[in-house]
This record gives sequence, C-alpha cells and structure tokens, in this order.
Amino acid sequence: MENLAARRDYRKPILFLFLLSPAVGELLSGASPPLAFFNPVGLVFLSSLYGGGALLVRDYARRWGKSWGSILLLGAAYGIIEEGILVRSFFNPAWKDLGVLGTYGRWLGVNWVWAEWLTIYHAIFSITIPILIVELYYPEARAKLWLSKNQRRLFQSLLLASIVAGFVGFPYFAPELLLWLPACVAAVVFLGWFAKRVPNNPLSQSTLKVAEWKLALLGTSAPLGFLVFFYSTIIPVAAITMAVGFLVALAYQNLLCRWSLRGFSDLQRLSIIAGALGFFMFFDFVLELNGV
Repeated sequence: MENLAARRDYRKPILFLFLLSPAVGELLSGASPPLAFFNPVGLVFLSSLYGGGALLVRDYARRWGKSWGSILLLGAAYGIIEEGILVRSFFNPAWKDLGVLGTYGRWLGVNWVWAEWLTIYHAIFSITIPILIVELYYPEARAKLWLSKNQRRLFQSLLLASIVAGFVGFPYFAPELLLWLPACVAAVVFLGWFAKRVPNNPLSQSTLKVAEWKLALLGTSAPLGFLVFFYSTIIPVAAITMAVGFLVALAYQNLLCRWSLRGFSDLQRLSIIAGALGFFMFFDFVLELNGV
C-alpha cells in the first residue's frame, strides 16, 4: 500500500511532462498554430507522440542509472523516429517547413541539413528541456522512477499508436525509402544502445560561478545560431554546413558538461532554459506579426 501511494505521487509530473513536451516541441516553436494544437484530436495525437516519447526517454535513462548525456542521445533517437519514420520529412522534398532546405543539402533522396537540424532540435527542445523543467518543478521526484510497469506499457502503446497513425496520416513514398527507413530504424537502435553505455558525469557538490544572465544568453545563442546558420545557407557546400553544425553542437555539449562538473544550481539550469525558450517565444511573436 505504501508503494502504491508513493507511485500515485508521480501522476502530477507524469501529466505535466505528457503535456509540456508537445507544448514546447510544437506550440512554442511555431510548428503547430494554437488552433491546430488545441484541437482535441490533434492534442491527443501530439501528447501521445511527444509526451509519450519524453516520458519513456526519461524512464529508460533513469532505470539505466544514466544522466543527461543519455537523455540527449535518446532524444536524438526520438527525433529520427518522428521526422525520419513517422512524417518522413527527412526525405520529402515538398515538406511544408523545408523552405530552401528542400534543395540545399538534398542528396540521394535525403534532406541532410534538415535531418541534422531536426534531430538536434528534438533532442534538446522536444525531450531534454521539458524533462529538465518538470524535474525543476518537482525536485523531490527528480531522482525517482515515475512510471510503473503498466504505465510504461501504456505510454509505449500510445507512442506506437501515434507513430502508426502519423505514418498513415502523412503519406509519402519514394523508392529510396526502402533503404532509408531501415537505416532510420538502425540509427534509433544504435542510439539506444549507445545511450545505455555512455558514462555519466560525476556529480559535483559545488556551484558554478557564472552569472545567470550569461547562462541565459548562452541558452539564447544556441537556437538563434543554429536557425540562422542552417537556414541562411551561407556556406555553399552543404556537407561543410553539416560538419560545422555538428562541431558547434559538440562544443556546446562539451562546455555544458565541463561546467556541470563544477555544479549547476537550479536557478542556473532555469536560466539556460529560459534563454533558449525565450528565443522561440520572440521568434513566434515575429512570425505572428508577419502573418506566418
């Protein structure tokens, strides 16, 4: 009975993450306009997809005793599932959000620059940041397992159902998919395998001596830099753009890992998140002003 009561305590963070992940990944980014997002059918679909994915990513990472590096890797796997398998925007040259990336970086039937950007985006914004926010809001549940066996099966079923529904609801086929869809599955399996084995950073009892406003600027610079860099196509060769993008993402990751060894306070974590999400709030405002 005591274990059951303790499990019930996690219903609030479970529900929070279930709804927050699609809100950040779709609504805040401008990918889904508010009327479409809050449509009951659309909300159930997006929550099952994003929220189910985020809850399962966190659950697997915590069951394996892993930290944020594993969550980022599993978040990248989620991005491949959504964009590479479900909607297949990695391959569709006419996908509505592509713009210039429908031609720039397209090779062998793959929108390579778009695929890299969306994988990074989902790993950070759709999965990792929502998990961070919920754990900051419920600090007492931070190190706990939230999902029971039955709950885990429920969210696995919801995620699988949303993938099947999305695959049918966003029809796209090209002969190249006979090669690339199995490649996406293999990439997801590899990232899951690697996430289970990547070492954790040691915990620090100290606090990083960096002002919160500087961390907020760092959080803002990441999405701003990537959006401008990937969409401006300032480098004529797309392969170089991808290499630079990967190295920049790696540099951010290494900087944050190095700083985490010296200890992040909750306020410092929140500052980075606020900077990153604040950029998208401003970006959405600009899009609304321009009627986009």
